[in-house]
Amino acid sequence: MLSLESVPPMGTLPAGVSLMKLPDGTILMHGRAPYDPVKAHEYYLRTRELKGRRKGSPRFTVSSRSGTIELTARELTEQRAYAAKRVNDIKNRLAELSSRLSVLRAEANAKESKSKRKARKSPTAADKSKAARESKQYRQKHRQTLTTKRKRGSKTRSRSKADPVARLEERIATVKVSLMDAVARQRALASATRSN
Repeated sequence: MLSLESVPPMGTLPAGVSLMKLPDGTILMHGRAPYDPVKAHEYYLRTRELKGRRKGSPRFTVSSRSGTIELTARELTEQRAYAAKRVNDIKNRLAELSSRLSVLRAEANAKESKSKRKARKSPTAADKSKAARESKQYRQKHRQTLTTKRKRGSKTRSRSKADPVARLEERIATVKVSLMDAVARQRALASATRSN
C-alpha cells in the first residue's frame, strides 16, 4: 500500500477515477495503480459467469405402499444393507420353522398310525374287565372332585392344548407375511430414483 504522497497528482489520473482510502488513511492499491471501483465493476460485468448454487449430496426418492421418502446416498446404502439383512434373517427363520414343522408332522403321523393300529385291535374280555375295574376305582377315589366338576358344568371348561402343528403353521404364516413386507421394502429401495 502506498501513502497519499506516492500517488500521482490529480491531473494524471483518468477522469472519473476516485481514490479509495482505507481507515488508516492509505490509498487502496490494485497492483501499481490505485484501486478503481468503477473499473472493477465494469470488469466484473464483462467477465461474470453465473454458476448457480452448489448442490449437496445427491438425494434419492423411495416410493412404497407406506408413502414416499427422500434419502441421501449414505442413508440409502444403509437402508439397502439393513433390508437385505432383514430379508436374509426372515428367510433363515422361515427355513428353521419349516424344518421344525416337517419334524412335528412326522411325529404326529407316527402317533396317529400307532393309535390307529391300537384301535384296530379289538380288546379282549380280560382287557375290558381290567378297564372297568380301573374306572370304578378312579370314580370311588375321586368322587368329590367329579361331583364338583359335574355341578360346575359349562362354567369352567378346561382349555384344550392347541395342536402344535397348527400353532407352528400359524407362526409360519405370520413369518411369510413379514417376509413379503421385507421383500417389498427391499425392492422399493432397489428401485430408488435420483431426485433433483
